[in-house]
Amino acid sequence: MQKGTFITLYGINNIGKSTHAKLLCKKLEEQGFKTHYLKYPIYEIEPSGPFINKTLRNPEGQAISEDELQFWFVLNRYQFQPQLKKLLEEGYVVVAEDYIGTGIAWGMAKGLEEEWLTGLNTHLVKEDLSILIEGNRDLRARETTHVHEQNDALVEKCKETHNYLGEKYDWKKIHLQDEISDTAGLIFGVVDEFLKKRYS
Repeated sequence: MQKGTFITLYGINNIGKSTHAKLLCKKLEEQGFKTHYLKYPIYEIEPSGPFINKTLRNPEGQAISEDELQFWFVLNRYQFQPQLKKLLEEGYVVVAEDYIGTGIAWGMAKGLEEEWLTGLNTHLVKEDLSILIEGNRDLRARETTHVHEQNDALVEKCKETHNYLGEKYDWKKIHLQDEISDTAGLIFGVVDEFLKKRYS
């Protein structure tokens, strides 16, 4: 059986990650790959998912410390890890919107140490290919009750930490184009080249 591949899409909120992750899955399926789309955190997983959702969308703001919130995010990733491993063992190309890098980027932007954040995620499945989408966020897509998306200064700081991590870990950078289809084409080009080398 062909081994699976784990691809992650990173970038600041409201930059189109959901759109492009789903378009990538569709294009890969057209090429004959089995695909599975994920969006972290996985809100359906008890108890971490509902707790994170409630915390991020608290009208009164974030009510717990950032380090505690990071523990919940990491727990959520660990809770889904058995399913992720199963998908990869079954040969799926798993396309995830956000993952370890997201947690580290936001944690650093909110004042936590990179080394501590990295350590929390040490035993999680590592992605095979990471793509960083760069560009300006679509402010029309902001959630009015999301504790991150309404803080423009924090989002800009997080954009900087994403760029820093992208350089450090050699994430493949894709700049948003005027047309969604053009951005999608650039992303698929990077993924197609990677998969051809991986499965040759």
